[in-house]
Amino acid sequence: MQRVFITGANGRVGLELVRALCQQGQQVIGLARSEEKARAVVALGAECLVGSLAEADTLAQGLDGAEIVYHLAGGLRGDRPEESADRVNRQGMADLLQALDRVGTGSLASLVFTSTCAVYGHRDGLLLAESLPPLPNTRYGRSKVAAEQLLLQASARGVPGRIVRLAAVYGPGFPFMLVDSIRRGRSFLPGTGQNIVPTIHAQDAIVGLQRVAEQGRDGQIYNLADTRPVRLADFYAQVQRLVGGRGPLFWSGLLPQGLDLGLAALNERLQARLGRKPVFTTDNIRLFQNDAGMRVKKIEVELGMRWRHPWAIAGLESVLGGGSAAGGA
Repeated sequence: MQRVFITGANGRVGLELVRALCQQGQQVIGLARSEEKARAVVALGAECLVGSLAEADTLAQGLDGAEIVYHLAGGLRGDRPEESADRVNRQGMADLLQALDRVGTGSLASLVFTSTCAVYGHRDGLLLAESLPPLPNTRYGRSKVAAEQLLLQASARGVPGRIVRLAAVYGPGFPFMLVDSIRRGRSFLPGTGQNIVPTIHAQDAIVGLQRVAEQGRDGQIYNLADTRPVRLADFYAQVQRLVGGRGPLFWSGLLPQGLDLGLAALNERLQARLGRKPVFTTDNIRLFQNDAGMRVKKIEVELGMRWRHPWAIAGLESVLGGGSAAGGA
């Protein structure tokens, strides 16, 4: 039995990972931001600490004696308007590494950080290997690159850090599928939908994360996505076929170029003044329009990764074939 610490344990990927590890008989300690979120983790058979990455004592408690750490906590921004992507992602990594310095790495075999396909930015549909330099065009992507650099620097000092650049995850209940809004016929997205956005089924995401934790090399980066890329429009057309409703309306032909970004920036400033968290941001718009795939040969060849759902069109059938699975709008 291994002692495993998971930050962001109450997130969609976090809960799937907690479930898998508990079923395997591992001792799992999660970190969640509230008692309510912690209850979802505990219900799966894990322990869960309540706190944030900014709370050194809480982090130290989770890290102490941990053999594997999955750093999943992060996002486009925090729960409060003042929590930027940089604060959540870069500073969150800095806080974690500082706490690890405090407790030591004596028992630690691996620290796996979930980065993102967003670090590659817009690359005109190219399939990119890990060796190519990131070119993020969003605050979110830049903050993830900064967090990667902190971990790579720590790895050079002996921390067993490994990075997974994770594709957009779909699966039962995952909001990326837009199931609810498509069913209601109220889904609107930027761009044309002809771009490639890397995707991966939740089951394969969990398998890949564990492969990197157990067999990956320290100081290395691994892409984790489906083996067969799909266009965004085709992905959502398959969702619509399986659940009914109406597929997303891509608005690029309805607005002058750049107007959507200008309106989103104006909305962000307005919501910040009101102390609210904006629903749609310039980052959202760019992320849905970025056109770049990820090569996954490294994780396949070096770590023996095998995909249960290598193509999202077929993978969506496994998730939504009965028409009962739901996802966020």
